[in-house]
Amino acid sequence: MYDSPQYDAGRPGRPRRLVLTVLPPLLALLFLLLLFAVFRDRLPARAYVSDWEPRYAPGWGQWLRSAALSAGAFEVVFLAAFTRYWRWPGLQRWLVACSLATSVSMAAGNGVAVTALIDSAGPTALPAWQAPAEIALTLLGGVAGWWLAGPLPPSPGARTAPPRGVPLLPLAPAQRAVYAVSAWYPRSLLQGAAMLAFGWFGLFNLSRSWQGTVLMGLMGLIAVLSARTRLRIDGSGVEVSLPGLGGLRRVVPYDTVLFASVRPEASGRGLGMIGSSKGWGYVSGRGPVLALRLTDGREFLYSTRDAEAAAALVNASLVRARGAAEC
Repeated sequence: MYDSPQYDAGRPGRPRRLVLTVLPPLLALLFLLLLFAVFRDRLPARAYVSDWEPRYAPGWGQWLRSAALSAGAFEVVFLAAFTRYWRWPGLQRWLVACSLATSVSMAAGNGVAVTALIDSAGPTALPAWQAPAEIALTLLGGVAGWWLAGPLPPSPGARTAPPRGVPLLPLAPAQRAVYAVSAWYPRSLLQGAAMLAFGWFGLFNLSRSWQGTVLMGLMGLIAVLSARTRLRIDGSGVEVSLPGLGGLRRVVPYDTVLFASVRPEASGRGLGMIGSSKGWGYVSGRGPVLALRLTDGREFLYSTRDAEAAAALVNASLVRARGAAEC
């Protein structure tokens, strides 16, 4: 059994990512509380803020409790996800972006609705710029969260040669080899189509809020466009690209790979460019799979009929890079 060394890849920068994940919902709630405290004497008796019909609008105390409950729910979800993936800085960075985007959306949408009610005796139409401004601020919040989370900590470098028994392609000192293949993933197409259909249906039938519809539409579009992938293996590393998303690519350098092997098949759950705490890549659920054991404890997986040749080339490149004479 060949085990990779235990390494806490998420330790550098983790306190900052944790604070940036937990703090935004609390700040959004504090903003709404301060807004109400400042203008409470100039607001109508009931909170005509959300999608309630005027006759069902709650009192301000009930509205504030609802806002606190929403902020608390987001807090619990983000904190639970952060602690669940304590050693996965990549997902933590996404959590920071989502936390800040969600909190900005909550503060902006409710803030505009409350200020529109100042010196009003009843419901007031929101300004035409409210929805575009809220969308723009939400996107800016997500980008700011991504930037504030900082760069991901580097993975430790591997120095040992692959173990005996793994596929190996003998290469002469001056010989070069390249492996390239493309693949389609029907599961991603089906998931994306379902998300797009749900978002389209929700746009006209389920809710007047834009957040769920936009999020579902974006997720569906990304899933459809990421259904086709390309894999390239050469002397510089292993590269995965998504032609449908403008050639978006991710490279696995050889110094983060312990060895390559082949599996008859593997589950594709939780994979993709982002991946999960156990690994990332693209798996169709059938056929052989190229599996790279990485130094951060995760794996890279990719379904290809020539997984044996791909693994042999990766191991040959590792042997050459690390100056080992044999596997």
